[in-house]
Amino acid sequence: MGGQPRPARADEGRVDAPIRSLEPAQHFEALAELAEPPSRLWARGSLPRHPAVAIVGTRRADRDALAFTRRLAAELAEAGAAVISGGAEGIDAAAHRGALDAGGRTWVVQAAPLDAPYPRRHRRLFEAVLEADGGWLSETPPGEPAYPSRFLARNRLVAALADAVVVVQAPARSGALSTARHAEALERPLFAVPHAPWDPRGAGGNRLLGSGARPCLSARDVVGALPLRAPPSRPARPARSVPALPPALRRVHDALATRPRHADALASELGLPAAEVQVALVQLAAAGLARQEGHGWRAR
Repeated sequence: MGGQPRPARADEGRVDAPIRSLEPAQHFEALAELAEPPSRLWARGSLPRHPAVAIVGTRRADRDALAFTRRLAAELAEAGAAVISGGAEGIDAAAHRGALDAGGRTWVVQAAPLDAPYPRRHRRLFEAVLEADGGWLSETPPGEPAYPSRFLARNRLVAALADAVVVVQAPARSGALSTARHAEALERPLFAVPHAPWDPRGAGGNRLLGSGARPCLSARDVVGALPLRAPPSRPARPARSVPALPPALRRVHDALATRPRHADALASELGLPAAEVQVALVQLAAAGLARQEGHGWRAR
């Protein structure tokens, strides 16, 4: 976090479930394994159950990582796992949404107090978690500010409450790696999704794989480490047929990837004039075969 979040208005993030003060030792034996267990917790909604999988990663995830996370969480929920994350932008939010997609239950471990859940723009998501019989947890007392240090401290709770931890996408400096370190210290199964070595958003996860984390390519990798039923098989999506294209358009189309690429990089790779590549990209977009994202282009 770059700064202290602003408290929500009194009516924001409020649902019927009351905030309860808990003695951690009476409800969460796993927290006693921590070097610094919380002295008090506050909860809203139900309490986490087992088996549970924590899914974490960067706030600045790309679209492919978000889609993978949402599908992974849905399949783990279908297999009977509770999904735990921190409620942040990016991978966290996608994990919560995936569990809800499948009709499963998910828990938000907040760094902010439960009377001012953060981020405020996730108010509807947090309410949906409660409506689906999930819950919120925090060790920050109601009425107190969410200091930046609380966000890192929260990660140890995420790791301790889970039976396994999956890092989907994390750069070399990421709070998700803090959760991974706690998982290793607690001897929780730790998984990481492999990433292309030239994508800095996945550098932290690749480093975890190099130091012994298990690769996660699908929910089945995680299910095999926990007492869960196998996720249901999903029929493969039929490949979208690509219409016949002129040779120049076909070359540009075939060079596009699922990650955004700059038009100049495509032109250099293909040995074509940049202007010609730019025209081809616009034509492909008009045909529904490409889309622009920021300064780059990707296949649809």
